[in-house]
Amino acid sequence: MTIQELIKSINFSKKAGENALRYCMPEKEFRNWKNLYERDFHTFLAEWEKSAEHFQWGLWFCLKLACETYEWYKEKTISEQIFRDTFADITIWCGECYRKHGIYGLEEVPWIMKSIRMELFRLGRLQFEPMVLTPEEATRYHLQVGEPVLNVHIPAGEKLGYRACKESFEAAKSFFGEKQATFICDSWLLSPELCEILPKTSNIIRFQKMYQIVEVHYDFSQAEERVFGEVRSDKSEYPEENSLQLTLKQYLLTGKKVGMGRGILLSS
Repeated sequence: MTIQELIKSINFSKKAGENALRYCMPEKEFRNWKNLYERDFHTFLAEWEKSAEHFQWGLWFCLKLACETYEWYKEKTISEQIFRDTFADITIWCGECYRKHGIYGLEEVPWIMKSIRMELFRLGRLQFEPMVLTPEEATRYHLQVGEPVLNVHIPAGEKLGYRACKESFEAAKSFFGEKQATFICDSWLLSPELCEILPKTSNIIRFQKMYQIVEVHYDFSQAEERVFGEVRSDKSEYPEENSLQLTLKQYLLTGKKVGMGRGILLSS
């Protein structure tokens, strides 16, 4: 698969595609960066962040690696639909980079590398990351150390339909070969405070009710970042462009917070 074929299959805009191709590296330079990435990922990230126009060439670099990953998908007989859905995440994050910085690039290179390493797959509406719990993670979720789980992530861009989510969970059990699966999730969407803001019939609340919430934390204002696009100290500056923004803004202006819930979903 070529980069041109990839960007077409994951619905890049014409301008985003043209800008990505402008940062094409000579083969030797690409191999040097790839070798560093494979040998020492932390050093790779440090050097990437120091380099000029790193968002822009980081986008091209991830697209190039995704094309190579396509060969692994074929070898493992994973469908092209799953490949396209998984790497459409690059399109989402390229759009976010343009929104934040006015640049067709990629800020979330560490995140996209999970897909490149085949550690993350999108199966329908949701993304799944197979993990084996460390002692710290097991404590957070009240589960056993070493227990295999599927960590659930919710990509932006579509409604969080209840039926679509149920179908994703079933697809994950089939894809990973887990007749009985434990799903975990750490997200603002699992914050109990949302029950004070949203109706019981909302997609977010229906998704939340699938889980048993085992912990709520306030490490980061993820709800504000996701709903408003950024976190501001002055909550009165938040926009009111839709009903969720309006409702959440009014809630925050009363001095209340929306945390992040850690939840587990046991499937059989």
